[in-house]
Formats: sequence, structure tokens, C-alpha cells
Amino acid sequence: MTVFDPSGIRLNRRRLLTGAAVTAGALAAGPLWAGRAQAAAAKATLAYGSTGYTWAVPFVAEAAGTWAEAGFDLSTMEFESGRDSMQALLAGSADFSASTDTPVVFAVLQGLRPLILVNYSRYSRDMKIVVRKDGGIDPARPASLKGRRIATRVGTSGQYMLAKYLEFAGLAPGDVEVVDLTPNNMTSALVRGDIDGFAWSSQSAVVAERQSGGKTAVMTQDGLEKFFQSHQLLLTTEKVVKEKPELVTGAIRALQGAERRILADGGWADLISRRIHTPPKQILEATSEFTFKIAFDDRFVDDLVAEAEWAIAAGLAKRPPGDLRALFRGLIVESPLKAVAPDRVTLS
Repeated sequence: MTVFDPSGIRLNRRRLLTGAAVTAGALAAGPLWAGRAQAAAAKATLAYGSTGYTWAVPFVAEAAGTWAEAGFDLSTMEFESGRDSMQALLAGSADFSASTDTPVVFAVLQGLRPLILVNYSRYSRDMKIVVRKDGGIDPARPASLKGRRIATRVGTSGQYMLAKYLEFAGLAPGDVEVVDLTPNNMTSALVRGDIDGFAWSSQSAVVAERQSGGKTAVMTQDGLEKFFQSHQLLLTTEKVVKEKPELVTGAIRALQGAERRILADGGWADLISRRIHTPPKQILEATSEFTFKIAFDDRFVDDLVAEAEWAIAAGLAKRPPGDLRALFRGLIVESPLKAVAPDRVTLS
């Protein structure tokens, strides 16, 4: 088990107050829960993995004031990956964490129990394979990755996407050398020629193109959705569920308000542009293939099991006792969502 290291945390205090201090964006969206507007704000802490648009829904919840409208004063912590933010959650430093599904899978296979409270968005093409144009790799031919050094962050959705991309390309896992790098170091390593490519977000692909002077390219992804789907999650712990049920319900309502804002307001990206240092137009383009919908269904469980089977087969984790499907199904906290939106829970 990786030990949580609090060094390097960026701690932000965002006092999302009600009444006159609610943001203009929140006022435009209208009151969501009129009887709680004057209630004393309870404390909540949310740990993020990085600051990209992957966390669009919870970021919009902050910017549009839906946490405040649900009656909560939110503090946030920011880390380089969802894996790191989840470790902060499990260490008791946060009530919630934003994570993709892959860190959850690895944690569960290590015997940990992060609880999945919300599955708020999903995508198949936001993660990219970025390569050097002068490196002899043909971006239109996935199999040309064979024999190359490709970086990603081991234990994250980047590594899982790379594995599924190799399957998509008809390559075996050992046909590339996987290099474990932090996201902040991938572009510089590629520009220097230390690696032949990296697997990370489309935002990183844009940065690589800019910093390399246009010397990078993105590998084709036509058909990848049949092999790979990533889910964006809000995690919590059994302690929070048992001891702070009002906080659990408030978190769901806050993210529901953000989902409504995204679907109803074509200018929602303006709310988070400065926060993630990305122009609104670029955010909208990058998230155009996202599905923003808070829901739990059997495909989600299928995807968790498939990731776990991959991790076990790759020698990255040991198979736990019992049935994998039952294991992951038992980590989904469905009752709070079912209570407020029963049509969004279709788990068998």
C-alpha cells in the first residue's frame, strides 16, 4: 500500500457562502434548495486529482455555488492524480475525493475500501497517445507503437488506456516499454527524446504541441470506444457515510446542480476556465465527447471488473478472494442517489 504523503498538497479555501455572497453564476442558475439557504454552512473537504477539465462537474459545482446552496462550506486540496487524491481521502484528510475509476480498482485490489458515491461523467477519447512526429511512429497506424518507450502514470487511467490501446492496435502488453512518469514531466521527456510518446489527457496533448513547436502528433482513436471507457467518480468512506449522512446527500445535490448547469448553459466552461488555465473554447472541444450524467448502471460495474482483470493479468495486483463483480458492486453507495433520482440507478 502506498503511504499518503501530505507534502506537495495545494490547499485552497473556497468559502462558498449563501445569500449575497453566492456567485453570479449561482444566481443565474436559480435557487436549488430554498429552505436551506439561510442554514449555517457545514464543513466539507474535497480532494482533487490535478486541476484539468476531467473534474468539470465538481469544478462547476464550486463555481456555480451549488455546494453553498446545499448548505456546505467547501475546502479543497489538489494533487497531481486521482490516485493521490484518493490516498488523502483514505488517510482521513478529506470527506470526498475526485478520481477516475482505475485508481479505485488498484486500491480495491490492495484491500482498501473507497466507496463510490457518484459516477458523474465518462469518456472514451479524452486520454491520448502523444508521439513525436520525427520518431518514426505513424499516428494513423496504431501498431507502429511496437518496440517504443511510452510514458504514463502507473496505476492510473492513463496506464489502463495505454493497455487497451495496445489491444486495439493488435499488440501485446510487452510490445512497448512502459515508463512511469508524473504528468508534469511527460512533455519535457518527449521533447528531449527520452521517450517516444506518452499516454495522458488531451489537455497534455495540447501542451505538448505548444511546447514542442508543433513537433508532436496524436495517435488515431477511431474505434477505441469499443475497448476503453473511463468513469469520473466522487469517492467517500464508510466513516463519512455513517457519521455525516447529511454531507453525503448534500454532495449528490451539489453535483446534480452542476450537471443541470452544464446541460442547460452553453457558456458553462467560462465558470472554470481560469481555474484550470484553459480557454473556454478548448474546454468545450475537449469535453464534447464526455457524457455528463450522474448514474449507476451495469456497464459501470462491467468496466470496473474488466480493469481489475487486466491489472491481475498484468501482474500489477493479486486476485482477491471471492467474486470480483460482487466486490466492486458492494462499494457502490447507491441508496442516496436512488432516494433523490431513482431513474438514475439501474444496477442489477
